[in-house]
Amino acid sequence: MARNNAPIPDDELRKDVEAYVASGGNRSEAARLRDMPRVTFRDRLKLAEKRFRLHLGKIVDGRRDYVEARQMPLPKKGGIARYILTSAQNNTHPHKDGLNNLLAYVNFLDKLPKASCQLMIGTFSYAIDAYGEKAVKRGTWLAKGDALGKLWYAPELTPYFCDESVQLAPGLVWCGEMNILPTTANPLTGLAEYNGRNSNIIPHVLFAMESIASLPDEATKFNYTTGTITLRNYIQKRTGIVAERRHCYGALLVEVDDGGNWYVRQLQIGEKGEIYDIGPTGCRSVKIWDGNVKTISAKRDPAQEESYVEAVTWGDLHAAEMQLWVRELGFAPGGMLDQLAPKKQIWHDVFSMRARSHHELKNFHRMYEKMVDGEGIVQDEIQVTADFAREAHRAWIETVVVRSNHDRHLDRWLNDADPTRDPVNARYFMELQARLLKALDDGDKDFNILEFALHRAEGGLPDGIRFLGEDESYVICKNAPGGGIECGLHGDLGPNGSRGSTRALTKLSRPANKAHDHTATIQWPVFSAGSCALDLPYMKGPNAHSVSHIVNFVNGARQIITFWNGKFRA
Repeated sequence: MARNNAPIPDDELRKDVEAYVASGGNRSEAARLRDMPRVTFRDRLKLAEKRFRLHLGKIVDGRRDYVEARQMPLPKKGGIARYILTSAQNNTHPHKDGLNNLLAYVNFLDKLPKASCQLMIGTFSYAIDAYGEKAVKRGTWLAKGDALGKLWYAPELTPYFCDESVQLAPGLVWCGEMNILPTTANPLTGLAEYNGRNSNIIPHVLFAMESIASLPDEATKFNYTTGTITLRNYIQKRTGIVAERRHCYGALLVEVDDGGNWYVRQLQIGEKGEIYDIGPTGCRSVKIWDGNVKTISAKRDPAQEESYVEAVTWGDLHAAEMQLWVRELGFAPGGMLDQLAPKKQIWHDVFSMRARSHHELKNFHRMYEKMVDGEGIVQDEIQVTADFAREAHRAWIETVVVRSNHDRHLDRWLNDADPTRDPVNARYFMELQARLLKALDDGDKDFNILEFALHRAEGGLPDGIRFLGEDESYVICKNAPGGGIECGLHGDLGPNGSRGSTRALTKLSRPANKAHDHTATIQWPVFSAGSCALDLPYMKGPNAHSVSHIVNFVNGARQIITFWNGKFRA
């Protein structure tokens, strides 16, 4: 009898694959289900793998223990290891200009003395109904229908794929195993305890950041997402259409020094594929475009040399309570302010009102302690704040003071306190009260008693410091997507009389920067800064505070920079 060499139909091969999965990967059992010899079934599976571009590996129904992270070695003495981390969607082409510029930056950073840099991309899948119920990661079997074997990833990205857990530094893990839908509005929800005390970087199309509460003797844990390098590719229903507008092109840059200290910041890809960064130590800022890297030296005169940094929104200042190392790293000559040379700086809670906080006026023991420590004189705290303002301002910069809740505590003191029961502050209370009443007599609704008190302090305030009024808008980068970035909101007050929060301000019609809660957070498109003072008397129990600030670039891109161990970059 002549041998039948007719090709096996696709539908029959699909049934073979389905039998293989139904049997849990047991080829003998699958062959019996298909009523054919085991050798024949084996050959047909090989044909199915080739025809449908599948990899039918061993099917595992579970594991006892989770997979531990692979550890990366620390750089040698004096060295810096850098990682640029992003995400990629299945069946989607990359943002070519953005990818070109990311690779150019990787190459630039990799060639620095005693440095290394590598690109790592975590994959995720979308449209599961189209690609099969079990389409979760690269190499995973595809389950049903006409889409069988059609899950693919852009070949120019595959050399950089890393879908495993990697310990980049002590306390920082790349979670390449994660596969979160791109339409998820809050991708970090439910991950606070993931990997214990390790901070996590998770591949996802959004830029997100969450600070996880810790006890005071531990560093704050951070969870981050990366942004993406692949184009918008969403199902055109409500959820997909909304997600399309929030799609974030970009990556995270991680720097690790030889002591295991690590620093993370965002690299947003602009409308034309351009990328801005503060750059390595010695740089004022960096621009990457058309595959070129241009650096501006931090040594150049900021009054003469342009910077790519539009503004820095500092974490809540609390000048009288700011740690000395934070003050020096941020504002002393040669500190971050001079190194980055922004055109503007935004101040929140510059005044603290620690001397007579309304939270403590009825706490006899706390008030006695302030008397013993010499902290209870309001005029002295005003003087300390004015001294800081003169130190932290520069002639070449515009300094903007946002109307903040702690700044308003001075108004509250004048409204609520009884000077007859506070002799040490009575005279100063009366002087400020008289000036505030005169403003009310004159109908001056914009009068700011804190601004008046600081100007009146010894040495006064320099020109170029602008105090915003209550609810006064201050928008930077007005030509950026979304109509610019609103920087006039402290964050204590939310829309329509609600309490302020990062989430509440996402209801605004444009991106915004805020402060107030001392917690570095990104809930796109709102960024929240941390604080310059961590040792505050009302901080009891676990908290998620950190010394974190927002750097804004000229195209509207933003980064959150965190001070750690005396540095803000490796």
